[in-house]
Amino acid sequence: MSVTSEADVLVIGGGIIGLCSAYFLLKERTRVFVVEQNEIWSDSSGANAGTVAVQNKISGLQPLALMSVDLWRQMQSDEQLDLGFRQVGGLRVAMGGDQVRELQQGWSAQAEQELSLRWLEQDDLKKFASWLGPDVNAAVYCPADSQSIPLKAGPALRKAVEQQGGFVQARTTVIDIEPSGDSVLVTTDQPGRIRCRHLVVAAGPWAKCLVRCLGIDLPVSVDVNMLSITEPVGLLMDRVVTHVLGILSLKQYPNGTCMIGGGWQGQGGFDSNTKELDYQNLIHNIRLAASVVPGLRNVNLVRSWAGFEPVMPDALPCLGCLPGHPNIWIATGARGGYSLGPAQGKLISEMVLGKALSLEGTAAFDPGRTF
Repeated sequence: MSVTSEADVLVIGGGIIGLCSAYFLLKERTRVFVVEQNEIWSDSSGANAGTVAVQNKISGLQPLALMSVDLWRQMQSDEQLDLGFRQVGGLRVAMGGDQVRELQQGWSAQAEQELSLRWLEQDDLKKFASWLGPDVNAAVYCPADSQSIPLKAGPALRKAVEQQGGFVQARTTVIDIEPSGDSVLVTTDQPGRIRCRHLVVAAGPWAKCLVRCLGIDLPVSVDVNMLSITEPVGLLMDRVVTHVLGILSLKQYPNGTCMIGGGWQGQGGFDSNTKELDYQNLIHNIRLAASVVPGLRNVNLVRSWAGFEPVMPDALPCLGCLPGHPNIWIATGARGGYSLGPAQGKLISEMVLGKALSLEGTAAFDPGRTF
């Protein structure tokens, strides 16, 4: 099969990491192609809750999360991209003595990392967030916690990539990856092949399938996270809300709709490519949300759905050069990967171009690490 297209960098994946990788590469005058097997932004990124929080991340991800918040803000303000991004601050809540103690431990550890935080309980908490329910005994406020609107972010990023000269093609499935000297030949289900100097695999859970043809077994598992959106209502909450146990995320968008998430698991899985609701788990998710923010009790749900989230065993990203393949790069597998997408895209672009990295400690994300 003949080579019909050539690029400096081919990015596989039209979600948050793939589009951000392309976006930052194009700023360095790199010729970039993006291919996506489905519609652009139609899988994990498009099915996301839009939480861009810092304090709900494990310690190994917090520097990456802070970097990402800065990039979300810069892209929205400096680059004039309408990502629906708002840095509203966030509350991480605890309900009951055991949860409060766990929240205190996390607060102390994060304070040592110089993360700006404020402990709230009793009267201080009531004054700060009167809309929280009486079951919430304590909370930690983090001004860096933010939110975005996935339905806005996807189209805005695609437009930005194309306006900078990037080529974006949906409905293009990669069939084979063949290293060829100092380049890579990629075969898709479209006529011809693509030759690129560098290949970036940013295909979420599908990255595991793509690198298998290179003899690499990527130990990524896939969660089936459920989400719900309400009808538009008056102001119920003015902060992002997360839970100390990692079982709830809440936010209200400017149009009045409220997004309810928290990683409650649906049915199905990656192997069967099915994402179905588990109604028992969904009920628990909604009840918890209404307990934390009682104003939700009389609000109608409009829709609930499920989406995949790829997660490495240590919840850190698989980010960097694939072992034995100096011009094939991968970015996937971080828990909370949507919020971390801009930072992962920025770092991959720097790695590909051989530039100094914007973040220290990326060795912990090495795709060749053992578990």
